[in-house]
Amino acid sequence: MRCAVYIRVSTNREEQKSSLENQKDLFYRYIADKGWDLYDFYVDVESGTTDKREGLKRLIADAEERKFDVILAKELSRLARNVGLASKIKEIAAKNRIDIITLDNAINTVNGDQNFFGLFAWAYELEAQHTSRRVKDTFRTKASQGEFKGSVPPYGYRIVGGKGERRRLELAKDDTPNVVKRIFRMYLEGRGFDAIARALTREGYPTPAQVIGKANAGLYWHGSSVKLILSNPHYVGDLVQGRQTTRSVTSKVREEVPKDKQIIVPNVHPAIISREDFEAVQRYMQGRKQQQAKPKAKKHLFTNYLYCADCGKSLWYVQHRKGYVCGNYYKHGRHACSQHSVKEKELIDVILHDIKCMATPFNDDLLIKRLELKTKEVKRQAEKQIQTLTQQIEKLKAEKKEFIRLLASRSITEDDYKEITEDNNNKIIELQNKLRNLLSVRNVNDAEMLVKLRQELKQIMSFDNLTPEMVHRLVNKIVVKADGSVNIHYKFTATALI
Repeated sequence: MRCAVYIRVSTNREEQKSSLENQKDLFYRYIADKGWDLYDFYVDVESGTTDKREGLKRLIADAEERKFDVILAKELSRLARNVGLASKIKEIAAKNRIDIITLDNAINTVNGDQNFFGLFAWAYELEAQHTSRRVKDTFRTKASQGEFKGSVPPYGYRIVGGKGERRRLELAKDDTPNVVKRIFRMYLEGRGFDAIARALTREGYPTPAQVIGKANAGLYWHGSSVKLILSNPHYVGDLVQGRQTTRSVTSKVREEVPKDKQIIVPNVHPAIISREDFEAVQRYMQGRKQQQAKPKAKKHLFTNYLYCADCGKSLWYVQHRKGYVCGNYYKHGRHACSQHSVKEKELIDVILHDIKCMATPFNDDLLIKRLELKTKEVKRQAEKQIQTLTQQIEKLKAEKKEFIRLLASRSITEDDYKEITEDNNNKIIELQNKLRNLLSVRNVNDAEMLVKLRQELKQIMSFDNLTPEMVHRLVNKIVVKADGSVNIHYKFTATALI
């Protein structure tokens, strides 16, 4: 267990400084007794009513990256003195599978003792509901007055105003308003979402994510982005806000708000699309949706097994080709990748031929006898290694307790402690992995294993058709090259043990 220790005192007085050292010694002893590891100390010298503490912010950031397994504090008030912050810390810890222990025994999530957190969470939720209502009322008031309350403008617009002036939308001073017009025109001409996306990518138009400067903005347009633009009522000049809301203050799940409860202010900003064209697109989209409503698509034999050798994306089954094509190419065109196609029937024939060729040279009885002899020898060797590994692991665990005592007595620095503890833990993990593998070998039932191997060998020899279950049991993945040739990665149980 890697321990993050949080220590806080309210002032920088001399008696408080000595309290910091005393608290550290207390945690040194606690961690040594448990045989755990110290990850780091997080120290603050200020009030516990705020979350603007540097030590606490660093603790939360490291918790989000799961750099430790448990948070230790002398008591909960050291972490938080208000219910909102206490609930926030609990939520972050729970989300990242981190336990919280206070040395006054009030909270110990390792043992399931967290009753006080339940009380704090209830009080926070009650307070947050009142705050949320006040915020929503303010939002509705300003939105109904025609103020744009979003942080990101729709594609084709920019935000003007702010700092005491009403924020509103204006046409962007680039080519994006014309891109919006083109998207609506292409859809009314009969092109689908993905076809429009491919055309925009091919012609080099910036994506919505690129326009707003998103750090991980992709190079390609997606059909989903096109659909969002076609569905956005802002393009007729109406300001439509409050279209989604969260279910509660404790949930981030968003749901649609009925149209009669949305905040709609007509003709607030310049229109890009006429109302007639917008309504025509909505009717067209609804009609297409009804036409396309059909049972869930069939999962084909090699779905999730085929990958493109160049871009690494999955291959998609295309009905009229009776085979698979690189998904990146199929969605975005040749700007993203090339076809990398393979016929399903040809792939089935190749795999069946491979399997029979590999299995044919082996005589059934001779193979089983060889496997039986090898298994007995492996088990004898495994038993000896299990004893040796167990002794080595216990010795390394004893050394860990000595390291924390050396740190508490200032015989070694925190940097030295972290270095030698990390090395110690890596050795323990390596030995435990070896031990786990050896124990699994020792515990295998010889008779059951040999019966299973015999059955598998007979099944392999009698394959006439390839079923999804056979593919799952025999194939790890298949990589398809640009010329249509394939590299099949098999996972044979029987042959792997020879």
